[in-house]
Amino acid sequence: MSRSRTKAEQALEPYRGYAAIYDRIMVGIDYDGWVDYIETLLQPYGPQPSAVVDLACGTGSSTLPFAARGYRITGIDLSAPMLERARAKAAASALSVDFLQMDLRDLSLRERCGLAVLFQDGLNYLLTEEELLQAFRGVRDLLLPEGFFIFDLTRPSLRNQSEAPSVYWAEEEEYTLVWESRFHRDSATWALSLTIFVSEQEGLYRKYREHHREKDYSPETVEALLEKAGFTLLQILPTYRLEPARGSEPKLTFVARRR
Repeated sequence: MSRSRTKAEQALEPYRGYAAIYDRIMVGIDYDGWVDYIETLLQPYGPQPSAVVDLACGTGSSTLPFAARGYRITGIDLSAPMLERARAKAAASALSVDFLQMDLRDLSLRERCGLAVLFQDGLNYLLTEEELLQAFRGVRDLLLPEGFFIFDLTRPSLRNQSEAPSVYWAEEEEYTLVWESRFHRDSATWALSLTIFVSEQEGLYRKYREHHREKDYSPETVEALLEKAGFTLLQILPTYRLEPARGSEPKLTFVARRR
């Protein structure tokens, strides 16, 4: 096996075990409510865009409600295992969605769209301002003139007040999850280690070990990078709410428009 292929496989590996249980962990999320929220945010700006790209779409749960409402939508994610599940769910629901494997730092589509969305902290996985700017520029290139980019970012420094490690344990009939996390103030990153045991058959479990890291970006940094990438920032809101952010919220939604 070539070294380059090994690196590619390693790049996807952090989502392989998580993909097996992701939908079960996220079962309480109101994905239709996300679409309602997006449509509400866009109401002041005129007609709703008809074509959408869902970035870091995971298993497609955030993508399919758009398709069900008649949007032309494309889902993009880095993880092949996540996309396999997304395609299966779309087929089972008889929904037409293109799912593409792509890195947020290297985006391209044949046709531009009027709206790009990105949920669940996908941009926090980009660990430098240079990478975040690269992603913003790539998203801009996906959009039509005056197209919208709506995304969320978490603030690990506000969510985690202590650098002491924390451990969370979840045990269900089909899986067991051990979640160990810690915030590193020197690098403004939140490190997460997952140990996952997924039930397969006859009392046997497959073990997955994954490591994730998320970067904390201030709203001021995000606004500056959006401006540099060719966007105008329209709003910053506490996620799922409509009033302006005050600066102390651990999760924020940004509404930007391509210049």
